[in-house]
Amino acid sequence: MTDLDQLLGRVAAMPTDARLDTIDTAVMRGVGERRDRTAARRSLMLAGIVAVGIGWAGSMVPGAPAQAAPTPIGMSDYAPSRLLGQ
Repeated sequence: MTDLDQLLGRVAAMPTDARLDTIDTAVMRGVGERRDRTAARRSLMLAGIVAVGIGWAGSMVPGAPAQAAPTPIGMSDYAPSRLLGQ
């Protein structure tokens, strides 16, 4: 056990790395970035769920059957198909 105590005493006496002084800001920046990514992911999932819900609800609403217009828009009475009676 004394060997362990001596080893820990030597480690405690060693100088610390200067980068450890700024570790707090790096950790807090990482926490903030992770929180931002989580919020963005949550917003994207919510938008997807809303889009699927609106699409599903829109498919349930009965619509009027599609009908062709009597004459296509912009078709003249003098068009060849009109003159030939088609």
